[in-house]
Amino acid sequence: MSPVNLTANGRAHLGHAAGPFLRMDVVQKHLKRAGHHVRSGLTTDGFENHVLVRAARENIDPSDLAHGFHVKILEDLASLGIVFDTFDDPAYGKNLQRFSDVSNALMGALSAAGSLDFRAARLPMDDAGSAATRPEDRFCIGGWFGADCPVCAASAGSFFCEQCGHHFEPDEALNPVSRRGRIVEWRDNVSAFLSISGNDRLLRTWDDTAIEPGFLDIGKRYVARKGQQMRVTVPGLHGLVWNSRHFNTQQILFSYSSLLYAHSLYCGHKDTEGAGKPSPFACDSDAFLISATGIDNTIPMLVGATGCALGQNLFRPFDRMFFNYFLRLNGSKVSTSRGHVIWAGEIARTPNISIDVLRVCLSEICPEEAESDLVSEQLVDRYNTLFDKIPAAIDRCTESINTMPALTGCCVDGAMMITLDRLYEQQCAALSLDHLRVSQASRSVIEWVDYLDAKPDHQAAYTWLMGFSILAWPLMPKITEALWHWLGHGGHPLAACASTPSSQRGGTVPSIDGRRLAAADLDRCLPGKIAA
Repeated sequence: MSPVNLTANGRAHLGHAAGPFLRMDVVQKHLKRAGHHVRSGLTTDGFENHVLVRAARENIDPSDLAHGFHVKILEDLASLGIVFDTFDDPAYGKNLQRFSDVSNALMGALSAAGSLDFRAARLPMDDAGSAATRPEDRFCIGGWFGADCPVCAASAGSFFCEQCGHHFEPDEALNPVSRRGRIVEWRDNVSAFLSISGNDRLLRTWDDTAIEPGFLDIGKRYVARKGQQMRVTVPGLHGLVWNSRHFNTQQILFSYSSLLYAHSLYCGHKDTEGAGKPSPFACDSDAFLISATGIDNTIPMLVGATGCALGQNLFRPFDRMFFNYFLRLNGSKVSTSRGHVIWAGEIARTPNISIDVLRVCLSEICPEEAESDLVSEQLVDRYNTLFDKIPAAIDRCTESINTMPALTGCCVDGAMMITLDRLYEQQCAALSLDHLRVSQASRSVIEWVDYLDAKPDHQAAYTWLMGFSILAWPLMPKITEALWHWLGHGGHPLAACASTPSSQRGGTVPSIDGRRLAAADLDRCLPGKIAA
């Protein structure tokens, strides 16, 4: 399981958390709960052009800036209980050699398979440099480039339109401008482009990957306009260099195709290194590969990463790719570059906040079918509703069980188990890898909470706590693991153990830490209140 990397030009915000990263954390726990062996990896991209833009603005070395944000991103996600088996900065220290090795293996395989096309593309150059500036630094691309989308005419930049998801070359864009000076000429630059042979190979792979219609349409529109091709290198000085006699400038791997896929290959290589096992991305691996990202990475994943997987014979594509729409904050899109964010780590540092309850709230607004809006007042109200309801149910059950001298002889309530089975199947359907809806996962949990009697007997209390631990673990890992262990079980909640009571319990009675929130708690995290 390898979600798309985060650009290391800022911290992780709630748009990231409520989108791909919480989704994958929930899915990972759901699969583990069902007994599957799951491994996860994530990286940050310190070579993406927007890192250079921020580093130039702050007069700091790009590598130092990127690694600093890598550390902060790790902390932000971990503060919400979102963790990975491996989470590296591939461009940092000894990681760079491993990253370079897997990237060169990919590019070599693409070249050997005849999937690379070397051709000139017209790129803008601006007047931001001097006569001594190398041409690679004079090209106005990535974060330096602004334009209107050639498909929907929305304001766009870099190589992508966030409004409609299209990918374009700079010379295709409307009304191009430099964000650091003035465009003074357009120059032909030879880059490597991915070219996939065979009709409809991408489309057939997307069908196999169960891409949902809205995102599938973005990919189909791209292929209809541009074919099964996409650039894999750009001119640059800061990045993974790949050499060819065809180039007229130094070329680095493109963050939204070859480098994007290389990040996932790095995670796979790192996870199996030294274990004597092939990478999960190896063509003969039987691993089931899952990724997730936002709508802005639709073409990079559907064409860039998938195309790189199809264009050679060493590595294979993902089995599932999940996309989500954007999260809005009080009506406007969450954006690192515009500073319109709530940083995940800041809201997590709200004194005495329950991270478990917050995770439920964020899961419910996951923008899976359309853009959703995080309205601060509504988030506080929903949090408080859940905080009033769930801890009270847990306390009623732990109090009932605490009056028992021991759990010996305790058995589950048969009628409640029938309900639990139904709710578990309902939640499994919401978390299906064929039609993922994390935003619906809490429904089974809330129905189970509402199902509890006001004064449960020992048997009902035990059954309810066991069922709650299993149903809520993907969303509320801290309290459910504590309850699971208190009920006498080891490890994490397992669905197969739902009807197997333990003979003993031990430790401190678990409860949900935290308090109700006030509007002022979220207000302190809103844009402008916290520095990036």
